[in-house]
Amino acid sequence: MKKVLLSFIGNNDCLLSQGKEGSILSILKERSFDYLYLLYNDVRYLPHAAEIREHCKKLYPRLTIGYQEADAFNPIDYNVVYPAMVAAVKEIEKELNIKEIEYTISLTSGTPTMHSCWILMVMGGIIQAKLIQSSREEGVQDVDFSLDDFPQLQAANQIKIELTKKDRENKALRKQVRDSFPELIGEHESIHSVKRQIENLAKYDIPVFISGESGTGKEVVSQLLHYHSPRKEGPFIAVNCGSISANLFESEFFGHKKGSFTGAISDHEGYFRQAHKGTLFMDEIGDLPAPMQVKLLRVLESGSIQPVGDKSKQVDVRVITASNKDLQEMIRSGQFREDLYYRIVQAELELSPLRQRGTDILLLARHFLHMFGMQNKQEKQFSKAAEHKLLSYRFPGNVRQLQNIVKLAYINSASPQIEAEDILFQELDAPACRIEIPAEGIDLDHDVIPAYYQAALKQAKNNAAEAARLLGLKPHTFRARLKSSGIIGKD
Repeated sequence: MKKVLLSFIGNNDCLLSQGKEGSILSILKERSFDYLYLLYNDVRYLPHAAEIREHCKKLYPRLTIGYQEADAFNPIDYNVVYPAMVAAVKEIEKELNIKEIEYTISLTSGTPTMHSCWILMVMGGIIQAKLIQSSREEGVQDVDFSLDDFPQLQAANQIKIELTKKDRENKALRKQVRDSFPELIGEHESIHSVKRQIENLAKYDIPVFISGESGTGKEVVSQLLHYHSPRKEGPFIAVNCGSISANLFESEFFGHKKGSFTGAISDHEGYFRQAHKGTLFMDEIGDLPAPMQVKLLRVLESGSIQPVGDKSKQVDVRVITASNKDLQEMIRSGQFREDLYYRIVQAELELSPLRQRGTDILLLARHFLHMFGMQNKQEKQFSKAAEHKLLSYRFPGNVRQLQNIVKLAYINSASPQIEAEDILFQELDAPACRIEIPAEGIDLDHDVIPAYYQAALKQAKNNAAEAARLLGLKPHTFRARLKSSGIIGKD
């Protein structure tokens, strides 16, 4: 008889980062199981599931942990939650394919709607299971319905008929959830394009390169690619390449054996081994020095790593990379290897800067404001003047900067309405400009100014009107100057 624990996973079910266990780990301390299935209705909960899985590897080595999606995009709508949960249970039963199973369901995790649906499923005969709940005061307790006047669900077959109908109706809704990616907030066409690319690329086990300025959400996109891929039950490891010194590169990425060098006081797996069967996200790949690039290329080509002081090991890792630098320009200047570029850039996702996304600024700002309001148990809203001020700013730090600005505005506001004066923009002091003119002199009209025209066109992706705005020119004036300088042909 195999024992299986079913539980939803949410923000409060894994509190290891706060030095606490949370309900799921509390249950595992008191009762033993062969399998734990963590149900989720949103991929943003999967990092918590992964944290529980890693924590349990050492404590409960015989426990098998799996994730199961329950496509309930509205967790308080019974018509959505119930069929999604039953479909999830059927998938678990199909995957286990074991005749002798004793199911236990935790009623502690999830929404009250989910708790009710668990009870309906058990009382209606959809699944034979024990119900439990845990609390700090009482520990883990069985839930039973032994009262003489407690109502009984008799028409189990009718429930199954209704379930089948609801499941058919819910298919379109489940597709809507997969397409929506609520972590990527915005209605700009660039965001819709990124969502479509994520849905497509997540299915294929190929390297993906994510380009975009700092703060545009490259790590969020990398997580979505992982958690919507066949590797979603494997680990997701994120590392900033610019933060690792050259002399520690092999140890950090490939691992080392205890005693292999001074300071190696214990074995270290390294990022590639930690990401085995999962995804390794290498942010700021353009910051890797040339010697590191050679070693990384060798690993990507062979699938084998050489830990310091140990024999080589095979690894199965999907690599996703990102950079805010122009790698092609780095190749031309000799700073980045062309062969490594073609190894990591088999598919590319480009994230637009926030200043090009129009009213997405307000959608994101309202979202962050709602988050802070929920955290502090006091909702606030922007005045029209405050929203106009947000729309007028260029946000060089993109979404990350917007989030910090909204948080500070929430704190600054003494009333439920945030005014324009509550919004503060932190500007970096411009560095002192030192201009040196070579002895042979320069040609402003034919060399310097046309170079700025071309740079503006490149940044604006050849959109002449946007390039003109960057230079403070009228579009017709800019086009005329492009013709006079010979950058574009004359009519």
